[in-house]
Amino acid sequence: MRKRAHARPQPGLDYLAGFMHSLAEDRARLAEIRAAYDQLSLLGQLLSAGTDISAMRGEFNRQADILLEQLVREQHKKALLHLGAAAGIAVDVLTRNLFERTADIGFLATDSEIRRFAEAGCDDPRRTSDPFASMKLLSRFTEYVEKYSVYHNIMLLSPSGEVLLQLDGNNPVSASQDRLIGEALATDAGYVEIFRPSDLLPGDPSPLIYAYRVMSEDGTRPVAILCLCFRFQDECRRIFDSLVAPDDWTVITLLDATGRVIASSDTNQFPLGVTLEAVADDACRIVRFAGREYLATTRRTHGYQGYRVPGWVAHALTPLNHAFESSGCEELAMVPDDFLAGVLETSTLFSPELKAIPREAARIQDELNRSVWNGHVWLCRDPDAAQNAGFAKILLREIGHTGEHTRTVFASAIANLYKAVISSTLFDCGTQAALAIDILDRNLYERANDCRWWALTPCFREILAQPGNIDAGQRARLTDVLRRINALYTVYSNLMLFDGSGKVVAVSNPADNDWLGRRLEAAWVRPTLNLADTQHYTQSAFEPSPLYDGRPTYIHAATVRAPDSNEPVGGIAIVFDAEPQFRAMLDDILPRQTDGSPVPDTFAVFAGRDGRVMATTAPHIEAGTPLLIGSEFFNLGRGESFTNIVIFDGRYYAVGSTMSAGYREYRSGETAQRDDVLALVFRPLSAGIVDGERLARQRMPVAQQTAAKRQTGANGVDIACFHIAGNWYGIRAEQVIEAVACEHLTPLPDHGNNLCGCLMYRGEALSVIDPAPLLASRTPSPERRRAGDRGQRQIVVLESGRNGPRFGILIDQLAAVSEIPAGRIEALPEMMSDGTSLIDALVKPIDEAGERRILILLSPERMLRRLGCLPTPSAWQPDTQTAR
Repeated sequence: MRKRAHARPQPGLDYLAGFMHSLAEDRARLAEIRAAYDQLSLLGQLLSAGTDISAMRGEFNRQADILLEQLVREQHKKALLHLGAAAGIAVDVLTRNLFERTADIGFLATDSEIRRFAEAGCDDPRRTSDPFASMKLLSRFTEYVEKYSVYHNIMLLSPSGEVLLQLDGNNPVSASQDRLIGEALATDAGYVEIFRPSDLLPGDPSPLIYAYRVMSEDGTRPVAILCLCFRFQDECRRIFDSLVAPDDWTVITLLDATGRVIASSDTNQFPLGVTLEAVADDACRIVRFAGREYLATTRRTHGYQGYRVPGWVAHALTPLNHAFESSGCEELAMVPDDFLAGVLETSTLFSPELKAIPREAARIQDELNRSVWNGHVWLCRDPDAAQNAGFAKILLREIGHTGEHTRTVFASAIANLYKAVISSTLFDCGTQAALAIDILDRNLYERANDCRWWALTPCFREILAQPGNIDAGQRARLTDVLRRINALYTVYSNLMLFDGSGKVVAVSNPADNDWLGRRLEAAWVRPTLNLADTQHYTQSAFEPSPLYDGRPTYIHAATVRAPDSNEPVGGIAIVFDAEPQFRAMLDDILPRQTDGSPVPDTFAVFAGRDGRVMATTAPHIEAGTPLLIGSEFFNLGRGESFTNIVIFDGRYYAVGSTMSAGYREYRSGETAQRDDVLALVFRPLSAGIVDGERLARQRMPVAQQTAAKRQTGANGVDIACFHIAGNWYGIRAEQVIEAVACEHLTPLPDHGNNLCGCLMYRGEALSVIDPAPLLASRTPSPERRRAGDRGQRQIVVLESGRNGPRFGILIDQLAAVSEIPAGRIEALPEMMSDGTSLIDALVKPIDEAGERRILILLSPERMLRRLGCLPTPSAWQPDTQTAR
């Protein structure tokens, strides 16, 4: 009985998170802070010193849950990307390979020697047993398989099913009753393709065979059936080996239309013949097979030029306990720190949900800092009011420490989250670059096969071996064969035959008839006429050619030899239609959005080792221009890959690069000189780049001193400190009521440079001023004064004397609440005061402590005198949200 992998009700992300071991540190650190918030919240409720942080505890828990969920989602997304890429590449590469096979059978069935042998057998069955004729055709079969090594057997059957000739002498079959014979005789298509048990190959449970009828010379009757037997398992193994590293737990399988495994990269885990359930809609599911849980996904082929594999899908799986091992950020190891910091600052990859996380984390931090600051202010204003002032101070200090720890942990976890997004993008670029170069290598392998096989065409050999000039009738025969070939193999712009002197005698493209009679002077012509044997060929450099209208391309060529000898009598040159073919290859591998369209501004490139562009999907990059990125993308060994972030065209790009490795015989380079070609995929990460100095300033740590009240001993003056426009200011704590969030500020019509809005505070409408213009030597930017700015900016509510007028000032950031020795406070010298200054005093720095900045003390009374009677907007209706 066949085993079957059963789908089951899918668990949620919480279950998957248990297998994401790289998140353990983030989870543990967030859990530690949760516990601290729980304890501090409980203790804070016992005091009346502004230490109740229950609301912030709830906000922290909510944001921590969101952050962990996003981290889990990104890890899951990368695991799916890894599995999906492996499955998608496997089925699409196989599809392209088999598409070439459909052309092979149609052309080989028209071969004159095969037709002559089969037709002679129909007229006189004794002719097929002629040892000389059989050996001659077997030699031709051997030549074909030496070129097209994807086949392991060629069989020629009579219309009634008798085996007339086959390459594999170990296959015991002498006749067949397979329905394939009738299908090949009757089909209107250009081939018949079967993948099922067949009496033609009794030792293979599921052979892949391509078949077509061989017609008589006059085209009136079928004289044979030609069968090409494909090395299916061998080809699948090559594809799987290129996608699954030895230390990778991924298993790639191919499933037929019934879900039966027809190929597997690990037959110990998933043997041939077992049945698996495909996953719909490119999703990812947990499946169970043989007592083990796997993460699985399925990919269907995109098809190629209308061809699709016969109902097959690629199904990739990985054991669930290993599914997220590749979900870290290994791709970022080579990224320079300044580039990564710039990308994290400017990237357009992040969703609104991801962008909201650091904003919410900053808001929690601001609220916590403000709560601690207000607690210290409250204790300074009325220390006897607290039930336990000493304990309150300790608790405030611990809350401040917890806030700083929260900021550090959130910053680290958010950076890990963003890095996971960028890492996935780099992985995708690298994967698609590897796919592009694999497609190119396989394509050039086919081109090498084509020129060598077509050079053996009997018509070419017979006519070119004849002495003297070729007459019109002979040229017509050559031209007819070339055109029939070119009609089947449309990747060429032209096929050319030339004689032993290099003179062109026939072309497939009528637009190039002006080449007839002209001698080819290219560097590859003479080597072609001197190739050692039928296995060798020449490949031109990728360069502009007059045979391709002066555009760069590859030209493959092989020697045409005299019949029954090895003497060169000419050659065949096949001109690859590089421009559309390379463009199509690159278009096919571009990273896609969910709707199937390419990611905007993403582009792909084929380039030489020297960095010069051979082909690209980017309209603004011309062929032949150098790619101005690091040499590390080009100094790669065969088959090696590299990914990194670069600055290109004023943006950050994720770039993946892979060097060509070749395919089958084309890999070694022993039969022709090969160019080293790279595929590169560029995906934008941002709309621009960030200035390094500005980024350094933004990321410069700001001393968060709100956590503790500085103690200096007796005769101290409590000062509530803050920052405005980069300067350090303070106000005596007894004149400060509290700091409130800037979000409650309501802008008003312009009342001059200083009034920036109104604040509804405890039922009273307070005017809020921006003191920066009165303190700074130059006017602050409009952005700073915008009432809606939410950043770290706060409103500090002041009163002039006990029960005096109340108003608010806009500050940029809270600092410490410090107890300053009275002896360090000096009144503003008269020479510095003209009666309008807002400054009340200066605090001398302590040299021994290494302190160099001067703390400037402001006076609420001076502010009121400077501004006069602050306007109170009579028509203003307060927001329903009132600052406490």
